[in-house]
Amino acid sequence: MSLQGGKDNSPEGMQNGITHGFVATFESAEDRDYYVKTDPAHRAFIAKVGGLVEKAIVVDFTNGVY
Repeated sequence: MSLQGGKDNSPEGMQNGITHGFVATFESAEDRDYYVKTDPAHRAFIAKVGGLVEKAIVVDFTNGVY
């Protein structure tokens, strides 16, 4: 998995309260599913920051598939 992210800096005003964005890239759907459903580090992250996050949007996509 690779992870990139940062604070919003868009001048468009269409963020709907979202202040930060992150993109996690996985080698396969199976790797993604393990991370989401099983990975102890991800489960610990959710437990730690879950109460701090006011709003989240999750989107899964396959690059180039429209």
